[in-house]
Amino acid sequence: MSDTFLGTSSGGGPSESRNCSSLVCDMLADQSLWMVDCAEGTTRQFALQPHYTKPHVRIHYVSKIFITHMHADHIMGIVPFLRNVLLPPPAGHSSHPASSLPKPPKVQIYGPAGLRLFVRQIMKMTLTRTLENYVVHELLTAEDTTTPCDPPSINSASSVAEPNILHCNEVAGQDIYASPDGLWRAIAQGNGKISKIVVDAGPIHHRDPCIGYTFSEIQFPSRKLVILGDTYDPAPILPLCINPPPSLLIHEATDSHISHHADPSGKLSRRTAGEVHQKALSRGHSVPEMAGAFAKQVDAQDLVLNHIGGRFPAPRNPQDRARHKIINDIGKKASEAWGKGRHVAVAYDFLRVNVPFNNVNPTSSLSTLNRHHGQVGVLEAELEVLVAVSVESVEVEASTSNRSARSREDSDITGNKRRRW
Repeated sequence: MSDTFLGTSSGGGPSESRNCSSLVCDMLADQSLWMVDCAEGTTRQFALQPHYTKPHVRIHYVSKIFITHMHADHIMGIVPFLRNVLLPPPAGHSSHPASSLPKPPKVQIYGPAGLRLFVRQIMKMTLTRTLENYVVHELLTAEDTTTPCDPPSINSASSVAEPNILHCNEVAGQDIYASPDGLWRAIAQGNGKISKIVVDAGPIHHRDPCIGYTFSEIQFPSRKLVILGDTYDPAPILPLCINPPPSLLIHEATDSHISHHADPSGKLSRRTAGEVHQKALSRGHSVPEMAGAFAKQVDAQDLVLNHIGGRFPAPRNPQDRARHKIINDIGKKASEAWGKGRHVAVAYDFLRVNVPFNNVNPTSSLSTLNRHHGQVGVLEAELEVLVAVSVESVEVEASTSNRSARSREDSDITGNKRRRW
């Protein structure tokens, strides 16, 4: 089980070192991928994966997309993605209403109210026709307005003036209402090689409605991945983040105070911690200390910071010491608030992170991969805190031969072989 970050920038991006939000999850190990958020440029990020990050995540393997909220830096890549993955129809092919076709949707999209209409209308406005179908399921509260899925006709399926009518390649989606406690349980599931995966969702506080998602194995080894959207307080999703606690928590850290020792020039460190904290709150975002505090509250085993502000570009290579100092300072602040004495990774584009087995090695940090002399690297002094979980720690692979082949191909910079599962 692993996560590949395709975009790690906050809404001020994209920047020269970060695309906007997108994260691909290999949850099932069956050549299907699930994606969280799909910013503008996500389709291109699939094509730009560096050679040393193999095996690459493949765009045509994505079968589910989970959207956290309706801000542009999280959704503007959906329609370009669908145009690519659903393939163009053959020449001379005439579109038929999706409801008359037995073919199930190739891509299922989950997200907040308004997402269905957004995708539908852009598909219509751009006169998009595809070979395969898609569906949008909306996670609703009692106050939300539903978007109807009226069946199309040959003449109406592309009519922007009729927003309640399905696009010609759209299958009618579900309206999934929150339970009385405000949570959405078992909105999706999949059967993995090791365990069944169940997806739950819950609201989190942002300046606009926002959702966090949990991905849980319901049998051994019972790992749980928690991915939060933009937030200044994820408290409403807390019931989904405990019993068991997260194996891996991915939490935003849009802004951060920078210590003077990490920024002697004073360009970033001149802002006080109080000023930074207040500004982040006013915009509905978090600082690293808030991410660490939530990780402590839910007893997360590992923590990765995401949605990084434009002030903090990713290091260009291992020798980029100035940027490394700043990024390390951000991670250290989260680690201190977390209180476990553990390294906190600050995500960069194309970083791949394994979801750890619970309590396999409580002294090891999370397995961060793909650190290469041509991409973002770590200083030699930092390698000791980036200990990958060894393949010898847990022997649960169904196929040892396949595991060995993958392990030979996918060694990280420390020399330890990494596990995808």
